Amino acid sequence: MEKMNDRKPKVTAGSQTVDRALSLLSCFSPARTSLPLHELSQLSGLTTSTTHRLLKTLESREFITFDSVSKLYSLGSATVRLASIVIQSSDIQTMVSPWLDHLRLLTGETAALHWLVEHHRVCVLEFESRHPIRMSSGTGAQYPLIRGAAGKALLAHFDPMVAEAVFSEAERIDAVSDLKWETLREELTAIREQGYATSYSEVVNGANAISAALLDSLGQPIAALNITGPDNRLDLKSLKRAITPLLEAVNDIRSRLGYSN
Repeated sequence: MEKMNDRKPKVTAGSQTVDRALSLLSCFSPARTSLPLHELSQLSGLTTSTTHRLLKTLESREFITFDSVSKLYSLGSATVRLASIVIQSSDIQTMVSPWLDHLRLLTGETAALHWLVEHHRVCVLEFESRHPIRMSSGTGAQYPLIRGAAGKALLAHFDPMVAEAVFSEAERIDAVSDLKWETLREELTAIREQGYATSYSEVVNGANAISAALLDSLGQPIAALNITGPDNRLDLKSLKRAITPLLEAVNDIRSRLGYSN
């Protein structure tokens, strides 16, 4: 197995701990989102004891999370917050911002970009409604995929077996009892066919939302555009009016990113 530190630059003694911690974070990738201790040790080239000590430190600062059941380590919320900063300053913001502003003006409600990070979504860019009473997700806030329009819009494009695993994970961690996989599976099928998802008081009581996934050239979800507002304004009729401009926005952004429709 190739070690992550084979091409590492020389470091001074004072920066060695930082370098080792960064080498552990670098072990994670889209193909390796969760790893056991022994594999992290092998990939980083560090001893098991050093790896465990550094992981505990990273976990205390929320750069790493540990699942006591599966005994797997994953990237934590602190890395998500940093990723959101990068995304906000990238070319994607240049492409998405005009559309979010347009959707906000058109609907009068909050429009946002939610980025897919492993089995969660993170609000990375948000144009808040100008109404005194409004709904917002909060830039940098992380949410599960099984609830809310944006989460379901993303989850609908997962492989069915992976989607069920995501549900089971959320069910175990969040003690979900009012939602059954069979019901959600049927809804995800409909979402995938129609191209958008809606939610009614699923994440915040009294907040409705509509969302559509942004897919890459392979049809895999990477993000979702989301519109949310209080249920007395963003009612069923208002949600239906938002469908066409929302899908238009997603298709235009995909085209600008070089993804075929």
